[in-house]
Amino acid sequence: MQKLYILRHGQSQANADHVIAGSHESPLSETGERQAAYAGDTARQFFTFDLIVSSPMGRAHQTAAIIAQRIGYPHEDIVLLDDLRERNLGDVEGKDYSQAPHHNGNYEDAENVPGVEPIEELYKRMETVLKTLQARPEKTILVVAHNGCLRMLKVALSNDPPMSMYSQPRLENAVFYQVL
Repeated sequence: MQKLYILRHGQSQANADHVIAGSHESPLSETGERQAAYAGDTARQFFTFDLIVSSPMGRAHQTAAIIAQRIGYPHEDIVLLDDLRERNLGDVEGKDYSQAPHHNGNYEDAENVPGVEPIEELYKRMETVLKTLQARPEKTILVVAHNGCLRMLKVALSNDPPMSMYSQPRLENAVFYQVL
């Protein structure tokens, strides 16, 4: 049986600026870089990962690379999965949280935002990720990605309905969670 850990990327500049990033690129802030380094130091002490998988988006990939460097995991062995990219949050992307306080992907109201990726599509992407990971021979896997898709990954792992994502707690930046 595999062990599966998830980790949301370190704080992005959009997070620091209280801007909804969604599918837009936003690099790690200085705080996010420190968070990723601390996560890597924690991993070096407590975990041995056979495989690191990451979203191809910069903030997640940068977090994975920092962790990999801290634990001596070869950067070129990080597997990027496009299905781990963050959910497109439609018309609210790029807006300040105060302009769309309940449309940022943490609340069910996000489903009503024009242009948002349908929640069923996000669920299907996470099912695909799980099938991909389950087919791998590695025993201890770290997935570095984003709040929305990792919450949905947990939902898909439990075979719960997609809308139950909204009952999942928000994931903190650069914190390890064991989900399997």
